[in-house]
Amino acid sequence: MLAAFTLALALLTPGMRAPFDKDAETQSAQWIVDIVKHGNWLLPVDYYGYVERKPPMFYWLGSIWPWLRGGPITQTEARLPSLVAGAGVVAMATDWAAADFADCGAAGGWLALFFLVGSYGFAARANVALTDMVMTLLLLGAWRAMRGPLNGAAGRAGPLAAGVLLGLGMLAKGPVVIVLAGFAALIYIVLERENPFRFARRGWPYGMFAIALAIGAAWYVPAFIAGRSQDWGGVFFDENFGHFMPAAMGGTGEAARPVYYIVARLLGAMMPLSLLAAPLLLAAVAGGFDESKRGAIRYQAALALAVVILFSLGSAKRDDYILPAISPLAMLYAGLFAGALRSDAAAARLRDAIAWTIALAAPVAMIALVGVMRAGVHLAPLDARLQSSDASYAHIFLGGVEALRIPFALFIAATIAGGLIAIRGLRRRATSVAGVGIGLISLAGSVLFAGAIRPIEAGTRCLGPFVNRVEARVGGAPLYVAFNDEELAWYHRGAIPHLSAGLAHSGPAVGRPTYLIARPTELVRLAPPVRRALVVVMHSGALGGNQPTLYLMRAPVAAAPAEATPD
Repeated sequence: MLAAFTLALALLTPGMRAPFDKDAETQSAQWIVDIVKHGNWLLPVDYYGYVERKPPMFYWLGSIWPWLRGGPITQTEARLPSLVAGAGVVAMATDWAAADFADCGAAGGWLALFFLVGSYGFAARANVALTDMVMTLLLLGAWRAMRGPLNGAAGRAGPLAAGVLLGLGMLAKGPVVIVLAGFAALIYIVLERENPFRFARRGWPYGMFAIALAIGAAWYVPAFIAGRSQDWGGVFFDENFGHFMPAAMGGTGEAARPVYYIVARLLGAMMPLSLLAAPLLLAAVAGGFDESKRGAIRYQAALALAVVILFSLGSAKRDDYILPAISPLAMLYAGLFAGALRSDAAAARLRDAIAWTIALAAPVAMIALVGVMRAGVHLAPLDARLQSSDASYAHIFLGGVEALRIPFALFIAATIAGGLIAIRGLRRRATSVAGVGIGLISLAGSVLFAGAIRPIEAGTRCLGPFVNRVEARVGGAPLYVAFNDEELAWYHRGAIPHLSAGLAHSGPAVGRPTYLIARPTELVRLAPPVRRALVVVMHSGALGGNQPTLYLMRAPVAAAPAEATPD
């Protein structure tokens, strides 16, 4: 596990240098700043005084090193809990898969590592200042501790460990962690064809959930008491129940998306490995799994299904919600190459066909792309079919390939090597070797995008340089924002006050230089005369829509009186 943890840290660390992603990460970092500077460990607030909406485990962890060091919070330090938790998830998945697929020695574990870090949806979330990776680590640990009791093993260690981890998970993300664990357990019981009502008569689940709730209550009860004046209870309801319910039933209506959204995002986050879902489903339907591996397969499938079903039923659907499903799926895909399938099963033949396709297509595509780019062929027509962020990614990728910069050259070499290894394994019917090749192809793409392309692209949208130029231009003159802006506040190292209603309606006094940072969609807050009097000072220069601009606010010119008309 230590070797897997260390390797995961090395593979995931490069993405730490990407600038913060808009207001979500910058606000998380501000809550950490408040804990370190002001000691608000119970209910930290951001620069604008907004109380932290989620349980504080992530912010506590992010505060430990800066608090001990006594220095300012850096972007990297704010992301450290996710990085360490991500490496922990990888280490656990590696050890777990090695134990479940021990017939192949350590191959099953290392395949799980390659497949997990090789999933961009996982690697990218190990470098963000958000709570989801810490929650995933605690949920996965609890799920592993529950396996023995769910299979009838006696003893108190498993339920006790699971209860403690679920309680800590509740402090990281809320009651949804307990709901996911309970739902996954129910799915596993059904898959094992056990009577759920007979299972309900066992005592350990109640003790486990009681421990988890007691740990969660140690923070929730004081938070409710301390947050009464700020309607923290209403915020708690919205975060845990309002997002789940549709707006017609009293939900917030935020991030409402179609029911298939979670499945679509999960498939996209694990490409090309997601192609292996076909043999996985075929084996489940046609009985293609080896008898000795069926229990392990069902157990991992139960957690993945619980995540997909629960969040698909909810009204709000965010990309982060898929994270707890990626690690069990990575272990399931690793099992396909580590003895989980019978060699004579139709699913094994389908797995080989998909592996051949990936092994041949990836190196051929890389060689062809390098040849095209080196020949000076311009692929600009792609821009017309892509959104701005996707077009930016494409430009960075194609430019890196054309110049053969070191990260891109390593990616090309690893992709070709992975294809050759997979082909060799398939020709010799060494499925674990073929899996290593497929894993190397996935790993090369994931590390390139998370560790090189994403930081470059995020830099094109970062507002830090813009804020520095604004501060140099404005000096000591009054500076406002149209609405509270967490991203601008982070780079300003403090809240930029928002316009008062009077300024928005009447404008500043004559002769007093006053500046405003506003995004195009925010100008509706200003009265039309005030809006017409604005003078553009500088644009942010950042890519993407709705980027902010610095304006000089002038006193609005009074409208000329209308001429009298004859009766």
